[in-house]
Amino acid sequence: MLKKLPAVIVIFLFLNNSVVFSQENISLNTGHRLTIANYSSYQDNIGILEAGYDLIFVIPYISPEYNIMDFGIGLSSLFVFDNIGNPRIPVFGFGLNGSMRLYTPAIKKARLFLEGIMSLVIYSKEYPANGTMLNGGWHLGGGIEYCTVNNARFFSKVLWFHTSNNDVYGRDRNPAINALGLAVGVRV
Repeated sequence: MLKKLPAVIVIFLFLNNSVVFSQENISLNTGHRLTIANYSSYQDNIGILEAGYDLIFVIPYISPEYNIMDFGIGLSSLFVFDNIGNPRIPVFGFGLNGSMRLYTPAIKKARLFLEGIMSLVIYSKEYPANGTMLNGGWHLGGGIEYCTVNNARFFSKVLWFHTSNNDVYGRDRNPAINALGLAVGVRV
């Protein structure tokens, strides 16, 4: 019986997708999101600037006012400044992100959301000083989004930023960075 279970699951998923997408008016709604963020960690005297792009998939698509969830896949670049040396020389990072947002219903063109982002970041050198070049990270927070007349959506959000190498190279090479930040952006 257990050997037949994967085949049953595949057949069920195939039939389910065939029924859901058989309607002509159902389509996959996509969008683009650009974000600029500034994070600060006052304990470690670290500042982080992040710019990002996400390709957004709205599933399930109802209408622009009533969508409660979207998923994103994107890229980001990070400039991390710490208190080592004078002048402070930035460390450059490049990230691959996956995100999910949950929205409240729209009230007069505005709505609140909760957001979670997971990322894989590679830095131009070992960062922090005792860390590694390859790090994982996440952002968690919420914000508000406002829809204009031409369906461009401006948003601002407050996020908790965390990055570390997840103890891959031992506890002594796993310095984590935690920071709080403000981000603004647009979705079209």
